[in-house]
This record gives sequence, structure tokens and C-alpha cells, in this order.
Amino acid sequence: MQVENCAKCNSTKIIPNARVVDKGDHNSPMDLTVHVYENPDAMIFKGTHEGQLSARICGDCGFVEMYVENPAELYEVFVSAEPEE
Repeated sequence: MQVENCAKCNSTKIIPNARVVDKGDHNSPMDLTVHVYENPDAMIFKGTHEGQLSARICGDCGFVEMYVENPAELYEVFVSAEPEE
């Protein structure tokens, strides 16, 4: 498995695919996600598209990069979203 070097310090001590969590209801861990909307100005029925986040962590300097699992899908929703007026 080839792992890219740290973008900050160039270390090869990288922890790939670390789970990024938040505390949900009743303090239980939930995966952190991002939302992109088809209709961002709508009050309800925004057409939510969700992407789960994961992280890469440098074992030397602690630099963290976050990545979404479905970037192409989210970008397509973004570019086709109804324009704001």
C-alpha cells in the first residue's frame, strides 16, 4: 500500500482513512458528514446529498486532511443546483 507523504512536513508516517466522528443523540458516536443541496434556498425538501468524511493524519506533525467519500456526486449536485436569486 502506497501512502502519500504529509503535505506539511513530508513525513511518511501517515494514518490513512481515520474515522471522523461527532457525538450524536445520547452521546453516541456518529460519522461526520457534509451536505450539498439540490435546492439550497428551499425551506424543506432541499434535495440533500450527503458525503461521509474520513481523515489522513500525520504521525509526526499532527497535520490532518479530511476527504469526502463521494466527491464527484457532490460536485455534480453543486453545479446543477438551482441558482440563488
